[in-house]
Amino acid sequence: MTFDLQAHRGGAGLHPENTLEAFGAALSLGVSTLELDVHLTRDNDVVVNHDPALADARLIRQLGREDLPPTMPLLCEVAALLDERQARGVRVNLEIKYDAMAAAELTSRADFVAVTLDAIRIDGLVDRTSIQCFDWGVLGLVGNEEQGVRRNLLVSPRHLASDAAGPSRWFDGLEVAAQFVLTAAEQGFDAISPMHGNPFRGGVDDAAYVPFATAELIDDAHDVGLQVIPYVVDDAATMAALIRLGADGLITNYPDRLRGVLHDLALPLPEPIPARNN
Repeated sequence: MTFDLQAHRGGAGLHPENTLEAFGAALSLGVSTLELDVHLTRDNDVVVNHDPALADARLIRQLGREDLPPTMPLLCEVAALLDERQARGVRVNLEIKYDAMAAAELTSRADFVAVTLDAIRIDGLVDRTSIQCFDWGVLGLVGNEEQGVRRNLLVSPRHLASDAAGPSRWFDGLEVAAQFVLTAAEQGFDAISPMHGNPFRGGVDDAAYVPFATAELIDDAHDVGLQVIPYVVDDAATMAALIRLGADGLITNYPDRLRGVLHDLALPLPEPIPARNN
């Protein structure tokens, strides 16, 4: 597979995140994947937004579509944009924003997965979608209900760590090996998307930087058949370092910057898909 250039929330460093404006601009620039986040409204509309609540703290799950900002698109509107641009080769990496630490405020794993998968089927996105989540239980349900959708495990040290109640609640009761990629592969996941390192807004040129997406992690994942697509990588030096280590893709707020790095490394670039003239 060619390198996967993923525009995080459509390219949040360049345009308002998770909007049709951002997704359209990313297509014009040239990306292989639109990365986005989804929540459910009270009527089970699948809307594209990162946070579970609006700026006034009202939960999206308790609101109707009419209560939401007009710039917050439905997933079906993103699908329509891809159709309008004839962007058949562009994939969607959709994060189900289930929060294992605040589940009571949202909905159950099963409902979140079922409604989202129904929307993906209706929108004709099954064969071009990956679902990513920090929650292992969500990804397990996706695999049980729709084998045509790829599954990517989002992961960071925080999501692996035990708490006072026992093993990480993000495991949903699954026994996860210390070398977590082994369990991820056993679960049939397609990829891992590790946090690139700490500090999260830093990079390899920062003296205090500690990588999480290390050469060892990438090699271990590849050894068990998993792709590695670190998030969210915004500086050119860290982009280049991860590509040289063998990352299969990167999720970035600055897809233009990543295109520049890929060009400098003589790697293929996704074709721009401009808006069509009416």
